[in-house]
Amino acid sequence: MKKSTETAGSEEGGAQDDAKDIQEKTKKVGAKGSGATRVKQLQESNKSTNQPQSSGSATGNPRNKTALAPGHSLMDWIRLTNSGVDLTGVGGVPRVVSLSELANHNKQNDAWIAIRGIVFNVTRYMDFHPGGTSELMRGVGKDATKLFENVHAWVNYQSILQKCVVGRLSRGSISGPSSSPPENTSPGTTDCASAALDLIKSCTTGSNSQESVSENSPANAKMDWRQTLDAITLFYQTVKDYPSVYYQVRRISDSKLVFKLFFEKDVVTHELELAAPIEWPPVCKRNFETTEVDFTFTKKTKELWKTQGSHTIWRERNTSNRSYKEYEVVSNTPLSKLVHLLVLRAKDSLELVPIGKHIQARMNVMGVEITRSYTPVPPCLHPDDMAPSYESDCVCLMIKKYQNGALSPSITGLQAGQTLVLSNALGAFVVESFDRYSVIHMLAGGTGLTAMLGIIQRALAKRTVKTINLLNFNKDEDNMFYVEQLEKASTNTKLTVMHILSQADSKWTGTRGVVSDNLLKQMVGQQNPEACIFTCGPRGFIQAVTKSIQNLGWKPYQTYNFDD
Repeated sequence: MKKSTETAGSEEGGAQDDAKDIQEKTKKVGAKGSGATRVKQLQESNKSTNQPQSSGSATGNPRNKTALAPGHSLMDWIRLTNSGVDLTGVGGVPRVVSLSELANHNKQNDAWIAIRGIVFNVTRYMDFHPGGTSELMRGVGKDATKLFENVHAWVNYQSILQKCVVGRLSRGSISGPSSSPPENTSPGTTDCASAALDLIKSCTTGSNSQESVSENSPANAKMDWRQTLDAITLFYQTVKDYPSVYYQVRRISDSKLVFKLFFEKDVVTHELELAAPIEWPPVCKRNFETTEVDFTFTKKTKELWKTQGSHTIWRERNTSNRSYKEYEVVSNTPLSKLVHLLVLRAKDSLELVPIGKHIQARMNVMGVEITRSYTPVPPCLHPDDMAPSYESDCVCLMIKKYQNGALSPSITGLQAGQTLVLSNALGAFVVESFDRYSVIHMLAGGTGLTAMLGIIQRALAKRTVKTINLLNFNKDEDNMFYVEQLEKASTNTKLTVMHILSQADSKWTGTRGVVSDNLLKQMVGQQNPEACIFTCGPRGFIQAVTKSIQNLGWKPYQTYNFDD
């Protein structure tokens, strides 16, 4: 899912809970050759594998994570920020901080840090930082903007540290109380939060000016149309030359539509005033061979149109800006004891998220904005398993509930009619770059399965793909999900699904084992120039897989690791 990457600290376990549980085990649906001798060998290999658990990181390497001490979770930090304690160290009155003053606060028990023009007192946050004290100390006493941006600028530090704001960073030599504090500033810490947020906003809001149009715009991605008495279909030609196109469609009125196509460098916008009113939503159909996407709208009046209507086109540079909008929960279906399938719909708009890209879910928890990243999944792999109440303008998310998680209990508890804020599509994965391979191996740990489902759907529809081999690793049967649906999809003979458990109970008759050279040699084999490997799961899982496939001779360009 991506993964399940976190932005406001770790999901108290997040998908990371499986990191030391999974080191991974395997059952093939209808597995052949999983006799007692083989099972014993896999069990023996399991005993020797023990990967450390990991959590989140805020300014340092997101893969360089440490376990937090009891009482220092993200939720504990939120409670502390709401307790009324002065976390700023300056009475909650924003001030101007010079570089020399900032440099004086460079100790673990007196730690200030500057990010994007704002100085934060992170002394009390030290023990709550998912990356560990030493990682946070790298930026203490200095302007850590570059360090922060280089690793993960997506972290929602403004919300996490909003009660720790000291003031603005000045590159001059003068420090002291701000001469023009934001409105409503109060010396009491209980009233400083809004002032701090105003200060943060004033320093971090970027320019809204449009970039100049790229000379290399995909000009031949042209819209065409066809009609029947009942419907009109809008579609694009020649997009095959531009991989991983991201579609957004918005209804302005019953006859006005705006299509946005996001390419690597450019955004192409088509604004249509149709000849007559249409119904919403459209029916969307993807052809994974030609890459054509059809948007078919039902006409409100059954008649043939003489023209499509007016059509305006413009292009601008793709600035990759992040945006959010509200989605209504259409359905929430448990897939297992721990995993829920949510179907969500935005009003008067739809987004076709490219395969392998992810979106962020955002919620306010006890006054702190928490975000998590999830990979949208297809509504089904087999027509008999369509997600409940799904239509083409919906997005589907599979989310695992962690009992002590900061966000997952709230999201998985949403009921139909409630809302969730989601971002636009994010990420750099381009599935088309692996189209030269006819064999696809997928190694999924826990909720890492979600990143594989879209790839499976696409590969099943492509004639050039001959073999799809999914190894699905979990701790035990309680952590397994989407099992029956995968089994039904594997009636397509080119898809093989194997389930592997690490801590199964005595009733489990499938394969047991952990990731090892021997296991992957049996299940994946030595390097094959006709094959590629996709991996998604907790940090320990990915580390173990990466080491084994390297030992088996696989080349880096043949593999892609999604972060879970």
